[in-house]
Amino acid sequence: MAKKRKKDKARKEEEYEFKPPEFDEKEFLRKEIRDTKTVLMTVGYAACFGLVAAALSSISSRLIGVSFLLVFVGLYSLKYFYPFIRVDTGEFQKKNWAGNVAWFFFTFLAVWVLTFNYPISDHANPAIEDVVVWVTDNDTGNVTALDYKFLSSAGTYAWVPRVGESFSLQPSANYTINITAHISDNGVLTVAEIAFASVSSTYYGMVAEENGRFGFEVPDVALTSGTPFMFFIHAEDDHSNEFTFVPVGIPVV
Repeated sequence: MAKKRKKDKARKEEEYEFKPPEFDEKEFLRKEIRDTKTVLMTVGYAACFGLVAAALSSISSRLIGVSFLLVFVGLYSLKYFYPFIRVDTGEFQKKNWAGNVAWFFFTFLAVWVLTFNYPISDHANPAIEDVVVWVTDNDTGNVTALDYKFLSSAGTYAWVPRVGESFSLQPSANYTINITAHISDNGVLTVAEIAFASVSSTYYGMVAEENGRFGFEVPDVALTSGTPFMFFIHAEDDHSNEFTFVPVGIPVV
């Protein structure tokens, strides 16, 4: 009996034929077209939110946080947006929602970042770095460079003689003083000027040199004992972003 059962089982296995389910080509194409349409509309919808966020950010830097919150408003509104464009979400699976959410989020960020930065818009202030005061003793011909550096040991900025020795401008000496600085901007730099004594004093245009440096020769410097020789460098770009370099101090002259 056992052998007969084995033979019957083997015969049934041989007679079994796998039949794949019928492929509904029309239904497959319908879903593919729906999903493609949904992705394209989601990308366009997210781009609109990204442009609005960029516009808000351009008004004021204080609105950057509010601008970013728009991405969550947009994601929440997708469930109302899809019925509006006649997309049936009843057949959506988790992967459909996850994919569309990802498309919206990254499209929003891409559009926002691109439109918020140069060359479309410019919100960065010019940078003024590597400020150097060149002091030439016209009597001896000696030249000393004072670099404006941050001293970690002191926890503050200071003027450091490049020769590594102590240096102090002497009253009533015959000096020629040149001030140079590296001034840069991610856009178009329109103003590079310098003023003396106070920030509200008259500003003089600095001369462009090589490699993004600007210089100015101080005219008729009156070295008076006990008078601090202070100067301020102001830069501005074509989007009205500006920055003023205010040094901690300079040797008493």
